[in-house]
Amino acid sequence: MRFVIKLILTITLLFTSKFTYSDNIPAPSENAEIELLQVIDYMRNGQNEKALIVAAELSKNYPNFKLGKIIYADLLSSYLQKKPMFSSNSQDKELIDLKNEAKARINFNSIYKKKDLLPRSIIQLSKDTPYAFLIELSKSRLYLVKNKNGIPEVISDFYVSIGKEGFNKKTSGDNKTPVGVYNITSYLIDEDLPELYGEGAYPINYPNTWDKKNKNTGYGIWIHGVPRDVYSRPPLSSEGCVVTSNHTLRKLEKYIAIGKTPVILVEKVNWIKRNVWHQNKNIANEIIFEWKDTWESLDPHEFISQHSIDFSSDKHNFEERVAHILRIIKNKTYIKVKIENLNLFYYPQNQDLILSDFRQHYESNNFKTSSNKKLFWKKEKDGIWRILHEDT
Repeated sequence: MRFVIKLILTITLLFTSKFTYSDNIPAPSENAEIELLQVIDYMRNGQNEKALIVAAELSKNYPNFKLGKIIYADLLSSYLQKKPMFSSNSQDKELIDLKNEAKARINFNSIYKKKDLLPRSIIQLSKDTPYAFLIELSKSRLYLVKNKNGIPEVISDFYVSIGKEGFNKKTSGDNKTPVGVYNITSYLIDEDLPELYGEGAYPINYPNTWDKKNKNTGYGIWIHGVPRDVYSRPPLSSEGCVVTSNHTLRKLEKYIAIGKTPVILVEKVNWIKRNVWHQNKNIANEIIFEWKDTWESLDPHEFISQHSIDFSSDKHNFEERVAHILRIIKNKTYIKVKIENLNLFYYPQNQDLILSDFRQHYESNNFKTSSNKKLFWKKEKDGIWRILHEDT
């Protein structure tokens, strides 16, 4: 039977870019999204009967997936020559939210799969960091990144929701999701949480040392699930947290190491060619190990020159750091520094800022210690990378 589906016009207006869905067998947490993309794919190819069949299955298999139910209802409504619920001029907030969710899901383009690209933000992952989460806030997407011999290979991606007011959090209560590099600090179990958070939550360390330096305030930024009576939430719907479906949260669980898994929140991922990524990695490693060698050389002035005049830490500004170096180095006969578990990132929203995060083992003739260290390196006007901020 031939029939006209008015929703095609709506979808065409909303989603003009081309897309394809994966031919790989999807994991259970991905089935709903795969079926949704299949429905739209059938519609665009004029296979309306198949679209209706898949939409019916989608609605049956995922009764709490509101977007799937609305599209199925729209297909039926169009078949009966009634006005589609999903019409482009609808003012209903829930339908507007669902259209925004459809945009985020269907308009997404997995460019990294097609062109063998790597994310610029992740310069290097240490052997101690098997996985990382890279979240593209403007596209409501979480990328699961695997450390393949130090190379950040994206192996999967998932739809997520973020803050009601978008991203770039600055103040407490602004309903925005932060931008920056964080770590998952703990796991909050389902039984200890209100239903709003679904099957669990993973807090991240916002505000981190860079946020505090920049006087960003707020707390309680988590990656968490959704209530059991819904499948997912619209793109802009949280108070600043990153929200996934409960299916996705369960899938991500096995990749998380508490205290170690990095979470990189960026406005937009800058995908770069593999050879460019290797060049960036080499440059960043040269910066770090030149700093190490200079420190071990016992040359205080050369070591001081590796600090920006805008340097800050919890203990020192630039003048205080200079005085500290001159005071302690005169009593040293040797210094040895060992760097372990080195993670390197271009810090989001800062083109020329590198975060080096590592375990430092320090030994001298009169002192020995081990500690975690974060150094923020800024490329200054003369082209030299210098330490802008230190956190230990």
